Amino acid sequence: MPYWLTGMLAATPALLWMFLGVGLPWALVALPRREWRDWPVTACLALAFGPALVTAWMFVLGSVPGAALLRLDTVLTGTAVIALVGWALVWRNRALGGLHTPTPPTPLRLDERLLLVLIGVALVIRWVGVAYWPFTAYDALWVYGYQGRLYTLAGHIPPTIDYYPQFLPLQFSFVQLAVGGIDDHAARAVLPVLHWGCILAVYVLGSRLFNRRVGLFAAAIWTLYPHVAEWSRFGDLEIPLTFLFTASAAFFAQAWLSAGQHARRYAIIAGLLLGIGMWTKPTMGGFIWGVALLVLVDLALRFYRRQSDAIQSEHRGDLAGHPYKGEPSVTIQKSSPLNGRMVGYTPRLRLALWTGLASIPLGAAWYLRNIALGHNAIDFPPGYWQTLAARSGVEFGWPLLALFVLCAWLLWRDRAGLKLPRLLPGLILVLAAVLPSIHNTGRVGITDNRMGALEWLALAAGAGLVAHTLWQYARERWTPEGRQIAERLGWLLLLALPYFITWFYSYSYHYRLSFAIVPLLLLPTAVILARWSESWLQRGVGRVLWSVAIIALAVPAIFNPLYDKNAGWNWLWTDMLPDDTARYTSGNRALMTIVDGLQQYLDAHDEPLRVIAPGMKRLPFFFPLEDIQIDTMPTRLDDLTGATYFIYSVPETGGDFNTFQPGQNQVLDALALANPEPDVGNAIMRRAWGDDDGVFKYTVYELHLEKRFEIPNLNAPAPADVVFADAVRFLGHDIGGSTFWPGRTVVMHLYWEVLKALSADYRVYIHLRDAGGAVLQAWDGPVTRTDDGNYYSMLVWQPGEIIVDWRRLKVDALSIPEGEGYQLVIGIYDPLTQARLPVMVDGQPAGDGFALGERIIWQAAPPS
Repeated sequence: MPYWLTGMLAATPALLWMFLGVGLPWALVALPRREWRDWPVTACLALAFGPALVTAWMFVLGSVPGAALLRLDTVLTGTAVIALVGWALVWRNRALGGLHTPTPPTPLRLDERLLLVLIGVALVIRWVGVAYWPFTAYDALWVYGYQGRLYTLAGHIPPTIDYYPQFLPLQFSFVQLAVGGIDDHAARAVLPVLHWGCILAVYVLGSRLFNRRVGLFAAAIWTLYPHVAEWSRFGDLEIPLTFLFTASAAFFAQAWLSAGQHARRYAIIAGLLLGIGMWTKPTMGGFIWGVALLVLVDLALRFYRRQSDAIQSEHRGDLAGHPYKGEPSVTIQKSSPLNGRMVGYTPRLRLALWTGLASIPLGAAWYLRNIALGHNAIDFPPGYWQTLAARSGVEFGWPLLALFVLCAWLLWRDRAGLKLPRLLPGLILVLAAVLPSIHNTGRVGITDNRMGALEWLALAAGAGLVAHTLWQYARERWTPEGRQIAERLGWLLLLALPYFITWFYSYSYHYRLSFAIVPLLLLPTAVILARWSESWLQRGVGRVLWSVAIIALAVPAIFNPLYDKNAGWNWLWTDMLPDDTARYTSGNRALMTIVDGLQQYLDAHDEPLRVIAPGMKRLPFFFPLEDIQIDTMPTRLDDLTGATYFIYSVPETGGDFNTFQPGQNQVLDALALANPEPDVGNAIMRRAWGDDDGVFKYTVYELHLEKRFEIPNLNAPAPADVVFADAVRFLGHDIGGSTFWPGRTVVMHLYWEVLKALSADYRVYIHLRDAGGAVLQAWDGPVTRTDDGNYYSMLVWQPGEIIVDWRRLKVDALSIPEGEGYQLVIGIYDPLTQARLPVMVDGQPAGDGFALGERIIWQAAPPS
C-alpha cells in the first residue's frame, strides 16, 4: 500500500474517537429528543462538536505555562471524561422518553438518486487527492500545518503564537499525536470529514427550511461547485468556516422562523456553532453582523406594522387592535420561550441574545488569550490586500444565477402572464452593468476593471426594473406557500448581506473568501430548480435530458481535484512525484531549494540552526523546533548576531534591491558587501545559495559578522594616519596591477575604519591623474560588490567597523603619453553638493584627496 494511504488510514481511530466518541453524545444532548433519529442533523452536529471539544481541551492543556502537557495520554484522558459526561446525559435523556418515530420518507426520485451518486463519486476522488498530497498551499504551510507540527513536537502552544484561532491546527496536532509523530497525510485526514460536515450543513439548511429535495439540490450545487472541488485539498480554513457558518445559519433560521418550544434550543445550538466558527477564523464575526441586521429589520417591520394597524383600527373605530398581518401561522405553546406579552419583537431579540451568549465561551477564548499575552486580539490582513479587491461583476455571480433561473422558470411556466418584453429592459441593464468587469475573474490583483459609477447606476436601474416587473407579476398570483418561501429566502439573504458587503469591498481578490456565504446565496437557485425540475421528471425525454444535463454540469467539479496546476494530470497515475519532498517541490521549487540546503547544514553540524528570514512564512513548517525568525525585518547588523544565515526573499521580504532606498536599513545595505565566491575572504557575508522559480526568489547569506571589526592583512598599509573629516580613517589598499591599458579591468580594495557616524550619503572617488594633477579618468561610486543598485550607504556605517571597499576599475582608451608619470588619488565627497571631505594626514591638513603610493604605468596596448 502506498505510504500516503497508510498515513491517511492510520488516522482512522483518532477520527472515530473525535467525531463519534466525543462529538456524537454532545450532538444528541444538544438536539431535542425527538430529532435523534434525524441522522443528517445529528451527524452534522457531531462533526462540529467533536473537534470543538477535543481542541478546546487541547487548548487548555497547551496553555499551561512551563509544561508540555499536549501528549496523547493527557488528551485522551480529558476527552474520555468529556465523552463519558456526554453519554451519561444521553442516557438520562433517553430515559425521559419522547423519541419521535419519523414518518417513512418518500422514495428518492431519479434526479435525487443521481445527485447522491455524483456527490459520492466526487467525495471519493477528493479523499484520494487529500490523501496523496502533503501540505503545499501557502497558508497551510505558514499557519495551520506548521502549528499542528509545532504543538505535536513541543507539547504546548508557545506564547508567541497569535493570529488565527486553533480549531484546525489542534486537530492536525491531535491526529499526529495519535499516530505517533509528524505525518502530513495523517494530519490531513480531518479535511475530508470537515468537508462532509459542510455538505451535511448545506443539506440541513435546505431541508429544515424547505424540504428534503431542496436540501439535496443545495448540497449538490455546493459539492459540485468547481471552486469548492479545487479548494477541497489545500487544508485552508474556508471549508471548515463554511461548515460552521452554514450550520449556524440553519439552526438560527429555524429558531428565527419558528415559534415552537425548541426555538431557544435551536438558538443556543446556533450560538455554539457560532462560537466554534469564531474558534476557527475571526471572519465568522460576519455572522454576528448578519444577526444584528436581522434584529434591526425585524424591529423596523414590527414597528411599521404596529403603526399601520393602529391607523387602520382608528379609521374603523376599533382601537382594540388585531393580529399582525403576515405573521406565520403557528401556535405558541404556553411553555414556549416565545410566549409572553411582548410577542412580536422581543422573542426574536431574545433569541439573538441566546445565540450570542452561547457563542462566548469558546468563541472568545482565543482572543482573550491573545490580549492577556500582549498580542492583538485580532490581526487583520495588511491593507495592501484590500487594494486588490476586485469589486467586479463576477462577484454577483450567485445572485445573477438565481435571477436568471427565476426568470427562465417563470417564463417557462407562464408565458402568457409574464411577458418577456417587460423583463428585457431590466435584464439588459443588469448585464450591461456586470459584463464589462467579468472577464478578469480569478486574477488576483486585477483592479483596473472594477465596476464604476455608470455600471453601478445601470445595475441599480436594471435591478429596480426587474424587481418591479416581478412584483407586479407576483402580486396577482401570490400564494401562502410562495410568500413563506420568499420570506425565508429574504431572511437568509439578509443574514449573508454584511459578510457579502465586507467581502465584496475588501476581500474579493479571491473567490474562496466568499465560501462562507455561498450556501446561503445558492439556496434561491436550489429552491427554484428543485421545483422546476419536478415537471421534467414526468416525461421520459425530460428525465433523460435532465439527467444528462446534471452529469454534464457535475463533471468539471468531479474531476477537478485530479488536476494540479504544477503537476498536471499525471501525478496520480505515474511516479513523477514519488515522495513528499517531490510533492512539496511541485509548485514550491525555490522554497525547497532553501529547505534542502538548511537540512544539509543540520545534518553536518551539531550546533543549533538560527536563521533570520523576514517574511519567509513557510520556512518554519519544515523546521518547527529550530530558531527561524520570520516576523520582523532587522534594521541593524547587530540584530543578526548569533544567526547562521540571513535569507532575503522577493517578494516576501521586499522587492528587488532597486526598489528601496539605501541608507535606511543597515542589513539590507550590507547585502551589497556579500562575497559571491566560496572563499569568504574579508567579506562579512557570503552569498551561499538561492533559487528563483518565477514566483519566489530566495538568496541565502552566510554570516561572518565578526569580520566587521577585524583589520585584515594589508598588502599596502597607509603610510601615515589618513583621516577624512575626523570620521573615516583610510587603513590601506591593494590593487591587482599598476600597469593600465585600454580595456583592462583592475580589481582594487580600499580599507576604511569608521570613527563616527556620517551625516550624508557620501561617495568615494578614485581618480587617475597625471603629474600635473589633471584627472584623466574617474571611478566614482558607493561601496558595493553588486550591480543591482544596492550599496552600503555611509549613512549606516557604524563606528568601529572595518569597511572592505571592493572596486573594479575598467580603463578607457586614453590619449595620453605612455610612461610612469601617473597616480591614483582617492577621496570622499557629497554627490548632492560635490563638496569633498577634508583630509588630515598625521594630524595635518592635506587637502581633499590622498594619493596612493603606486606609480601607474600607462601603455597604449595590452602586452603581447
